[in-house]
Formats: sequence, structure tokens, C-alpha cells
Amino acid sequence: MVSSEYKLCFYCSEYAKIAKDYPQNFASKNIDSFTPRCHLHYQYKCDKCGKSTHFNGISWCPECRVFTCLRCAKEEMIREEFFFYDYYYNIPCHKCGSPNPALDFAEYEGRHPFQIGDLTPEEEIVIWMPIYKEKKQQEFPNKAWGSERMLDIGDAPRFTRLNSLDEYTPKSTWDKIAKYWISPEAEDEYHHTNLILPEVYRLLDAHKDEEILDVACGEGTVARYLTKLGVKVTGIDISKMIDRAKEREEQEKLGIHYLKMAAEQLGDEFGENTFDKIICNMALMDIADYEVTLKNISEVLKDGGVFVFSITHPAFAWPVTTSMRVPPDSQRNEDKRKIALNYFDERPALLPVGWETSSLAFPRPISKYVNELVKNNLEIIEMSEPMASEEIVKKYPRQAYMDNDTLPDFLMMKTKKKSKK
Repeated sequence: MVSSEYKLCFYCSEYAKIAKDYPQNFASKNIDSFTPRCHLHYQYKCDKCGKSTHFNGISWCPECRVFTCLRCAKEEMIREEFFFYDYYYNIPCHKCGSPNPALDFAEYEGRHPFQIGDLTPEEEIVIWMPIYKEKKQQEFPNKAWGSERMLDIGDAPRFTRLNSLDEYTPKSTWDKIAKYWISPEAEDEYHHTNLILPEVYRLLDAHKDEEILDVACGEGTVARYLTKLGVKVTGIDISKMIDRAKEREEQEKLGIHYLKMAAEQLGDEFGENTFDKIICNMALMDIADYEVTLKNISEVLKDGGVFVFSITHPAFAWPVTTSMRVPPDSQRNEDKRKIALNYFDERPALLPVGWETSSLAFPRPISKYVNELVKNNLEIIEMSEPMASEEIVKKYPRQAYMDNDTLPDFLMMKTKKKSKK
């Protein structure tokens, strides 16, 4: 075990990965933390407020020979790539008002007070002198280096964001997943059985002889359940998942009408005011053109009809957040935490599902769904974010405890179509 007094400075070690001539100093501050630091990369005392501030939030004015922190002046964000970052703060001197870079960028530019000789370090450290450096030597777009650094501490799934769908489509990804999919009817299936389907069925509140459309029905779990209640069900799906549904229908002959078609094509197949209720279970976040889909759903739904949908939670589920464990091999959930990545990034994402392929998701803020529902005359009458009960926690402690009993993975909405009259 390495003695704590010989730990290397976190920042020195990270900067050395970029600037090969960067010296590595031993840490003397924050020794027992994840980020032990040397004197150079610790805190500096502001000459106006007297408070000590992290070196990336305080500047040095060589003219007035004073430090000014973010609390005492209005900072300006300057976009420029250096080390692992893509911006720095310019902080005006509290005496003369001249803008000076925060010390992290000042060091990169060779303008740190230790580098130019304005001040002398209180401890023995080797000061980097960037006589020659390449401005573009680091690799981007890992711009949110703080998040990347946090994720590197533990074991966390990463997600590829796509700028185009040239290679991936919802149909192609779900066609590959189809053969691996485990029906929620299987024993010990966790999420659908315990959190999703009970809430979906409660919100839908299906009754005998109602005509219900199951949008993106997959392999038919919801359709089969509804049919056994005496409901007349039509199911549509674009992927090979529906082939499995049709095979089950041929065996069980429940009277479900399945059509292989995209949700965006609803308006081409069905007339206005056709269905009493419509369900879209765990699929709207996988549909590329959700605006057209919701428009068509509203059109084929009868006035006063109910539309219920469930999705992965836009704020707490992949790919907007990820989960990490520290240490990475821990099997205890107190060592697992969710980290928010980017709630507003709507680029399609590839999500690892444990098989030979990834699923394709279209993350959207909650407001996008709500605004589209309002636009299409669908009034929200109930929302649900299912929480794991004590019974579920007891039965599935590894999945539920300090996880689904603290933050929701799913969001459900029940809407009613308002009459245009």
C-alpha cells in the first residue's frame, strides 16, 4: 500500500497525459480524497473577499499584483480548448478591472504568477514551463471532462450519440433484438412485471368490448392481456417482434388483429375516430417521428377516448443519465449512484442491452412530449412515475433497493382526447 504522503497530485497526473513534459508533483492537499492535490493546484486566497478558491475560479492581475475570485467579479466564459477543457473563465481584476484568465488557463499559457515570477510557491514543487505546446493536441468532443473524470472513477455505461441515422434505424435495431427479447410473461422478469405493466393497465382501465389499438405492440404481451379481458385489440409494429406476436396468435387464436407497419403510418391505415383507447407501451422514446405519431394517434382516437403511453423516464433513465458504482465491482446499491449527463441532448443514442446489438433511443425533454400532446388536443389527466414498493424491494433487493425506491426509471401519462366541437 502506497503511503498517503507519496500520492501524486491529481491534476499533475491528468495534465501529464496531454503535455508529455508536464512534471508530476506529490500531493500535499486533499490527500485522502479522490483528487489529492499539490500546492500549485489547490486554492488561492482572494485579495478582496479573503476567501480561498479553487485555482480554476480565481485570476491573478500582474499589474495590480492581486488575486480576484469569481465571487468578487463577473466572470466571462471564453471558448478555447486546452488540456481536457473547452473553455476557461476571464475574471476582471477587482482593482483595475482588466480581464485575466483563471489560473488553470493562465498556467497553460505560461502566465501563472509562479511561472512569471510574481509569486514563489510556499512548498517545493516543479513548475511547468510551456515553452512549446500544441493547442490542438487533446482529443475532443470529450468536452465535459468533469463528467468524464467522475465516470472514470467507477463502472458506468457509456452511450454513443448519433448525428445521423444512416446506419441505424428503429426497425433495424429491433429486428436484431427480437430473437433475444424475453417476454414480460416470463418468470422473474423484473421491470415490466413489477413497475411498468401494473401501472399501464391501471391507467388504461380497459373494459369488455372496447376497441383498443396497441401501438408498437412488439411481441404482443399487452395485446394478449387486453384480449383476455374481452377487449377487441389491434396491434401494430414495424419490427420482427410482431412476427413473434403473430406466431403466438396462430397458436392461441385470441382474435388479435396484427399489422406490420410503422407508427408514423397510422393515418394511412385507419380512419378518424376509430378506437376507444390507444396504448403505446415503452415505445414512444424509440420512435423517430413522435410528432407525426402523436398527431395520427389523436386522429384515429375517438372524441373522449383515452391514450396511455409509458416511456423510459426522460430525466432519470439512459441516455440522459448513467449509473456508476464506486468501487466498480461492488454489488451493494449504496455504492451505486446516477449521474446526469445532458437532459437537452436530443441526438439519437445507442444503448447497450447486453446482446450483440444496441437499441436505438430518441431522448427528449418531458416538455416536448407535453407540448405535442397539447398541440394534438390530448389533455393530460394523470401522470405516474412508478416507485418500487417494500414488497418489490424484498423480492428484488439488488434491482430495487436504493434504486427504483428512490428515483423513477419510467414515466406514464394518461390523456383524454378533447372534443373539437
